[in-house]
Amino acid sequence: MRVLAVILGLLLAVGAERVPTHDFFRITLTTSRSTTTPGAWRYIIVPRTKEARLYWSATTDDWVRTLRLGLPVHFGPFRIELSENKTLRLEPGCERYHPRCYTRPLLPPALESWKLDLLFADFHNAFLWSLEDAQKHARPYPATVAVSKFVRFHVNPKGVFLAEPLGWKP
Repeated sequence: MRVLAVILGLLLAVGAERVPTHDFFRITLTTSRSTTTPGAWRYIIVPRTKEARLYWSATTDDWVRTLRLGLPVHFGPFRIELSENKTLRLEPGCERYHPRCYTRPLLPPALESWKLDLLFADFHNAFLWSLEDAQKHARPYPATVAVSKFVRFHVNPKGVFLAEPLGWKP
């Protein structure tokens, strides 16, 4: 009976973890060695596979075009807009993951749109883990979460998020 309870407990603990995805993204974690911000944490999220890079490139290109047109981009837990003074403004987005929490890009004909759901699920897990960990390590200097070819988030010690373009100009 005791063995059954231990096995059941292990199954429940394993079930509480994040949903497994396809490992489309890699997170690189570094700490600053500069004299001005020693020990500041940096997270970089990049596509891991060739297929993921193709989809991510098409997606971010479309999102940049959308922002330049003055339209918002739904980016999981945030809604990103380009303000009049050419800075990125963050507003709250989805509380829970759903593929519709991300602005659907116009893809080239060679790419299949149904694969975006897998890409967004994997990205969402990597992004949330990075933001949560950055909040823990944002002391005494802000932590940085960089999303490949799109946006860089600065996480202040008080939990405030600031965003700036990464790899493109407004």
